[in-house]
Amino acid sequence: MTDQPPIVEDRTTRSLVVDEHIVAMPGEPRILVTNDDGIDSPGLEHLARRLGEDFEIVVVAPAWDMSGSGTGIGQFDPQAGVALTKVDRDGLEAYTVAGPPGLAVLAAMLGAFGRAPDLVVSGVNPGLNTGHSVIHSGTVGAALTARTLGAHGLAVSLAESDPWCWDTAVTVARAAVDWIIRAHSRGLVLNVNVPALPIEEVKGIRWADLDEFGHIRVAMADVPGERLEFEVRGSASGLDEACDTALCLGGNVTLTLLSPINPAPFPPEEATAVWNPNGTEPPSG
Repeated sequence: MTDQPPIVEDRTTRSLVVDEHIVAMPGEPRILVTNDDGIDSPGLEHLARRLGEDFEIVVVAPAWDMSGSGTGIGQFDPQAGVALTKVDRDGLEAYTVAGPPGLAVLAAMLGAFGRAPDLVVSGVNPGLNTGHSVIHSGTVGAALTARTLGAHGLAVSLAESDPWCWDTAVTVARAAVDWIIRAHSRGLVLNVNVPALPIEEVKGIRWADLDEFGHIRVAMADVPGERLEFEVRGSASGLDEACDTALCLGGNVTLTLLSPINPAPFPPEEATAVWNPNGTEPPSG
C-alpha cells in the first residue's frame, strides 16, 4: 500500500509509533470487543482481559461459532427481538447475542449497552484472515460494520500454532488500539494479521496489500451426527511477496487498511441504457 502513515515497532516498549498527523480522540474511548468464534473463544478472552486493563470495554459476542458471517446481521423477528444473555466474565461487562458479530456491533452502536463505542476490536481470530477473502470473515465484518456505523474498526487474527501465541496477538492488538486512538479521527478500519511466533521472534511489522484470494476459516456448521468445516486458501495465495499472506507467514505482523462498500463511479452511459421507462431503444454504441 502507498502513502500510509509510517508505523514502526518500538521493541523496547512494544508499541506502534506514528510520527505525523496526530489527532486525539475526544474523551475517554469506549471499546466494544467482539468476535465471530463465540463467547467461549480463548482469543476473545485474552483480548478482552488485555484491553480491560486500560480501557472502558464491553464484550458482546455471538452465543456460538459464527465464523464466515461477514458483515451479516442475521435474520430475526423485529417484534420478538434477539436473545441476549449477560455472562459472568470476572468483572468484565459481557453479553452473548443470538446472532453474528455484525448484529452485536449494530446493537452496541445503537446504544443497547450504554454509550456507543468509539472503537470496535474484533478477535483474536484463531487463524489468518488475509486477502480479498476477508469479505467472508465475521472477524473482519465486525470491523467493517463499525466503520459503516461511525466508529473505528480493528480486526486481529493469529496464524495457527501449537500452542497458540495469544500473548503476541494481544500485545500487537493493544499497540494498534493506541495508534488508532492517537492518530486518527473516526473512519478507520485496520486488519491485522499476527504470525505464529513468540513476540521476541516476530521479524517486523509491515503495511501489506491484500492477497489475490487469501486465507480464511470460512464456516462451521453442525448437522445431526456430522460436522462440516472449511478452511479455505486460494491456490495462488502467498506467491506475491508483498501481500499480507506471504508477509505474515514469513514472520511479520501485517497491517491493511480496509474500506467499507462504496459506490463505484458511474459509467459513461445514461441509466436508460439499462432500462428505458419510455419503451424506446437506447442509442447504439
